[in-house]
Amino acid sequence: MKKNRVSTLASVISSLAVLPATNAVSEVFQLEEVVVTAQKRAESLQDVPISVSAVNGEKMAEAGVENLQDLSAYVPNLRIVDGGMVPQMFIRGIGSGTNQGFEQSVGTYSDGVYAGRSLQSRAAFLDLERVEVLRGPQSILFGQSSIAGAISLVSAKPTHELEALLSASHVAEYGETELNAVVSGPLSENVGARLALRDRQEDGYMKNNILSGDYPQVDEQAARLTLSWDQGNISSTFKTEIFKLDRQGRTMTPTDLGTYPIKSIAGTHGPLQQTSGQIDHKLWSNEDNQFEFDSESYVLNVDYDFDAFTLTSITSYNEYEYQEDNFDPDTTEVDMLSQDMAEDFEQFSQEIRLTSTDGDAIDYIVGLFYQDSEQSYQEDAFLKVSAIGLDQSFGLPVGILDSVAVRDFGQESKTYAAFGQLTWTLSEELRLTLGLRYTKDKKEGQRSIQSYSLAMPGTLLSDVTLPSPPAPAPNVGLLVADSFNLADHDLSDSYSKENWTPSINLQYDLNSDIMLYVSYSEGYKAAGYDARGNNGWTTALGFPGKSGTELGGESFFFDQEEAETLELGAKMSLLDGSAELNVAIYQTDYTDMQVSVFDGAFGFAVLNAGEAQVRGLELDGRWQVSESLMLNSSLAYLDFEWTDYPAGACNGAGSLPASTTLAGNCDYEGKENVHTPEWSFNFGANHVYMLTDAMELRSALDVNFKDNHYVSNDLDPRSEQHAVTVFNGRIALAAADDSWQLALVGKNLSDQKIFSFAGPISQSDGGIFVNMMRPRTFAIEGNYRF
Repeated sequence: MKKNRVSTLASVISSLAVLPATNAVSEVFQLEEVVVTAQKRAESLQDVPISVSAVNGEKMAEAGVENLQDLSAYVPNLRIVDGGMVPQMFIRGIGSGTNQGFEQSVGTYSDGVYAGRSLQSRAAFLDLERVEVLRGPQSILFGQSSIAGAISLVSAKPTHELEALLSASHVAEYGETELNAVVSGPLSENVGARLALRDRQEDGYMKNNILSGDYPQVDEQAARLTLSWDQGNISSTFKTEIFKLDRQGRTMTPTDLGTYPIKSIAGTHGPLQQTSGQIDHKLWSNEDNQFEFDSESYVLNVDYDFDAFTLTSITSYNEYEYQEDNFDPDTTEVDMLSQDMAEDFEQFSQEIRLTSTDGDAIDYIVGLFYQDSEQSYQEDAFLKVSAIGLDQSFGLPVGILDSVAVRDFGQESKTYAAFGQLTWTLSEELRLTLGLRYTKDKKEGQRSIQSYSLAMPGTLLSDVTLPSPPAPAPNVGLLVADSFNLADHDLSDSYSKENWTPSINLQYDLNSDIMLYVSYSEGYKAAGYDARGNNGWTTALGFPGKSGTELGGESFFFDQEEAETLELGAKMSLLDGSAELNVAIYQTDYTDMQVSVFDGAFGFAVLNAGEAQVRGLELDGRWQVSESLMLNSSLAYLDFEWTDYPAGACNGAGSLPASTTLAGNCDYEGKENVHTPEWSFNFGANHVYMLTDAMELRSALDVNFKDNHYVSNDLDPRSEQHAVTVFNGRIALAAADDSWQLALVGKNLSDQKIFSFAGPISQSDGGIFVNMMRPRTFAIEGNYRF
């Protein structure tokens, strides 16, 4: 599938590489220093010896970045998509699949607090100072299963002077309106406060031809209050944040219906209206989907400054509730299957660390970490097989086979960790950093499924007594179980495991402008329990009756995955400080990767896939060409290869080779992974033109390119998103003192049809759906500062 695009992008690399030679400029314009906390201390981005990108709040506001999914277009090798059931995040081609039991391979941290559940990534970007994206295993200072990397969100802090901001944007075509307000300043000599508010409404950009409405309709609110207190050598910050999202409808549209009815059992349901092979912004679902998500968090951060070190305490509590009704897994007008889902989650964590200050030969960070979380998930799946005539094909009364499968899942987790990182300055040019983290994970999991008759409420499906049909009466429970890969069960388990994860980093200052580094690190993602399996064994993978032990995996418990990464990099200051170029080359070897495979009905089977190798290159840079023009660019090359994965899911198009060791499955050896474009590229230009002494014309252009790649976990060729280039632009009239601004913003200006995720249609033989991203939009924006 991958195509060699070296020739088309060689000029980009060449132009970046030639920057050091082009120093004959008439005037030098210094870049503003970017300060990050990627290593738990404030440092210049150019001094941090890891592959990290930072995007400040101003850039995100100008680019219309409202959440993590928007951010991924501007960071090399970062991919975040709306993955059907839950959001999915990938760094360097590594991410977690669709399962509520998974923690994310990409750890998200909000002001230092871990947010590992996928639904937490739905929270809006609200009043952020910057976002830092750290690529590769972050096993020492971040830990907590951040095996692929970490995303650190840093919220804006209270200011010493009173200030306020009001902003608004409106997309007329899709009825989208967003309002933001911020007020910040001192309450007393030692106390400051900052309040940020957001309200966002949207009418939707996809038309449902069955329900005659536009979807998804969004109603979103967020608020954050931050209080700061400084007294002597003590500084503290308390943050409370709430987020609420109500959404009606999804963006899943069928592109190939495959063959109905289920399991090739004779029956008719009437002609489907969707045109096979069509990819557009239209929906065909017959369910009025409703989604509600509410979260709140509280964080207390206290720093005690001493002569030789700083003692930091971070205490946090966060929780969320999620409920979704009338989810339509088959994405069509067939009234066969719908799901109601609900999830509750709460988490407490405490971190204490000592960070050296003004170290001469040695700097260090040591700390302790504790986290306790509880999760409960319930799902009611309504199986209305009368819609396709399955009951009639056996001569049974209409509706006698209709049922509801009630799935309950619970998981309790405790994590204890001790970590340390030491940097030894061997000479003026050479520094060695050693890190080690000890982690103990303890989890308990429980999952049950009970199927009840809809025709006889309160009666287990297995207890339904059938009337005598003309033919011998089938067993209702077995008939429905076979059709939906479903079996009633009640499972529970617990485990405890210890891990040591080391890292070593050597950095060398070639001169005052170029720093080189090489690093080795190990990481892991914790084991856990499958929330969405339909059986107590792996029948969904084609192995009826075999235990998980025989398969090297199990459909309830899945083992941890592990990674080893070697990285070489350089950070360069060029053109007398007016330009920067950062380069990283890496290789990561993964073992026992956790994967989640759709079973064709309404569940998923989880197992440890095997081994994979990821290699790649990342470049990013910026250049202050003149006082009025700033250029920035990034380039990423990604080579993902499964080296051992014999038990992969075969796709409906039959494009994968059958496994030679496990019958009924496909062998992924030598194949790529989902969401792994070989090349991705971003270019941005920001220009300011002085109209008068008091007024400016500000313009920005962003070009984002992603190579062709699969968006379905089973590598179905129909899920291959073609190589696409997206253009975003912004032009604004603004006050020179930045007190007000009025802008016109265009996104996806060439109106590309892009799908971010795909999967098999439930109960269809060979059917597939895709999640459509937004078409071209134009927005009017304005803001005013007090």
